[in-house]
Amino acid sequence: MANQRKNVPKPPVSTKSKPVTNPSPGLPRTNTFRAGFWSQNLIPVLILAILPFMLYGIALRFGYILDDQMVIWQNTYVQKGLAGLGSIFGADSFMGYFNDTKMLFLLEGGRYRPLSLATFAAEVSLFGKDNPNLAGISHAVNILLYSVTGVFLYRILAGLFPLKEGGRWYFSIAFLASLLFIAHPLHVECIANIKGRDEILALLFCLLALYAALKYFDTRSWLWLPFSSVALFLGMLSKENALTFVAIIPLTVWFFNPTSKDTKSGISWQTVLWPSLVAAAFFILIRYKALGFMLDHGGPPSVDLMNTPFLEMTASQRLATISLTLGWYLKLLLIPYPLTHDYYPYHVPKVGWTDWRALVSLAIYLGMGIWAVLNIRRRHVAAYAIAFWFITLSIVSNLFVSVGTFMNERFAYMPSVAFCILVAWFFADQLPRLIKEQPERPYILGVMAFTPIVLLFIAGTLVRVPDWKDAMSLNISAINNSPNSARSHVFYVTSIFNGPYKEATDPNEKKKWVEDMDQHLTRSLEINPNYGSALIMKANVAIARFQIDHQLDRFFHELEYIMEKIPTNPEFRKFVDQNMSDYLSGSNAEKYVAFCHRIGYEFFFIKKKDNAAALHFLQFALDRNTEDTRIIEDMVEVYTAMGNTAKANEMKVRAEASRHIINYE
Repeated sequence: MANQRKNVPKPPVSTKSKPVTNPSPGLPRTNTFRAGFWSQNLIPVLILAILPFMLYGIALRFGYILDDQMVIWQNTYVQKGLAGLGSIFGADSFMGYFNDTKMLFLLEGGRYRPLSLATFAAEVSLFGKDNPNLAGISHAVNILLYSVTGVFLYRILAGLFPLKEGGRWYFSIAFLASLLFIAHPLHVECIANIKGRDEILALLFCLLALYAALKYFDTRSWLWLPFSSVALFLGMLSKENALTFVAIIPLTVWFFNPTSKDTKSGISWQTVLWPSLVAAAFFILIRYKALGFMLDHGGPPSVDLMNTPFLEMTASQRLATISLTLGWYLKLLLIPYPLTHDYYPYHVPKVGWTDWRALVSLAIYLGMGIWAVLNIRRRHVAAYAIAFWFITLSIVSNLFVSVGTFMNERFAYMPSVAFCILVAWFFADQLPRLIKEQPERPYILGVMAFTPIVLLFIAGTLVRVPDWKDAMSLNISAINNSPNSARSHVFYVTSIFNGPYKEATDPNEKKKWVEDMDQHLTRSLEINPNYGSALIMKANVAIARFQIDHQLDRFFHELEYIMEKIPTNPEFRKFVDQNMSDYLSGSNAEKYVAFCHRIGYEFFFIKKKDNAAALHFLQFALDRNTEDTRIIEDMVEVYTAMGNTAKANEMKVRAEASRHIINYE
């Protein structure tokens, strides 16, 4: 970049201009996206390209986990391979998993991220859906994309922050920022979880769009503008948060190109805004066509706390809790420990404005915002970083649309670029100026301070990646780091039930697992008493316990408690039917018939006034004891209450016939 001293004119923007130093912090810089970059920067590029494979290589042996089932192995559209692309691009991204539009109402605003699903479908077609190594291939693709993202971030930052005269690439702003980005443990969820590819692709395409916009100002070639628009559109198809780059791209061009107003050609920084707006408009139109709505799906609002975390909060509590999470993001950037995939109720506590954490976070964000506004026109790099953070985090902050959880580490993936730029700029440029050292050249204090940060980040990543090996390891990590999340306990129990419990053959070992599962389900229901998944797992555990101790009274008591909580849950009804069938044919069949009779008549008919459910269980009992007069007479009452006189009379006749048979016998 040109040396900007008093009374010395700035050099014109050119790809052939030689970058020199700028001794004043915060002064605008000139873009230098000249040819020959890759050959001149081979060593830093190789370091940044290889490091992700060193950090995440162990994940190549990992399988599918967590939400991977929703977007890959249980997504019917993806499992069709390339033949499913029409469905993938024509519907909500979770439709292939739910196959029911009503289930999509659980998530506000819908989810439209077809491009990442299309890459999964391509892998299915290329390598076969039954390929035992398919998950490993998907992990390899994630790591490769992350590697490319880190390299491309370096390429862009090397242009925005040209190496100063006498500077060293290994202590430049571009390299330090890219190194921090690759090493940051907060990114593990995106990379080690295959589903995180939507975040990786979104940022990668956004960086491509930004690069094209900057190249346009460097070359004055109009071909870069449609390239920028297409790249940004692909980013939006990867994940909706790419929409924030509609603001980031013109902001960056304006900030780093103070001479971007060419009076002769009429070119200005606003020029790059139009391709971004076109991409956004096209994406919004396609998204609307696919989903049928913008943000409001028109269905009933979700009453599930796990998908609507602010459900039990007042407006004031909601804002205070959001403020708390925004501060939490900053804390995790600086100190990424402990990490968890579970920020569901109530790992993030429900707070009000009397909580000091919410107030401190609010004060920090207000201070950052005001300072950035006052200094952005001075082209202060810290102001740009703050603006980048605010803009990219806004869409996942819960301030404008609910994202279905309080927060997530993957939501900080794109915004973390701002943090990396700010830290690198401080160590490579600002701190050396303060202590009279040469910027972007290694100095003792900078090396002693920055090296431990990078090493700690690398260590944190290496420690965190193995947690994503399988469901058990991930859920053990979650209950340790998110003990107040109802979801973490249920997921842990599910992984035990489907793994160690079913695999155990020793009754004592099974008993130990049952006690462990029961303990965690109790804790989950203490946090969220109406948590449907916890109640269904509690029924599973009740049956598992009964298979060990054969205590019918305790078993029936557990089932009645569960049905009191979720009597209308269709999945639970199906679960009871399937498991009751196993026991009704055994030696204690009469007791199970009596249970169905009692549940149907006393619980559903008398207590809950649910005639349909009452008939369901009464019929279940009657099918196995066809001449039980008491069951038939109770069904007469139910049909009468329903106004079905024909069936009521039919049952009366059947009851009379049953009594005659009993008397005859």
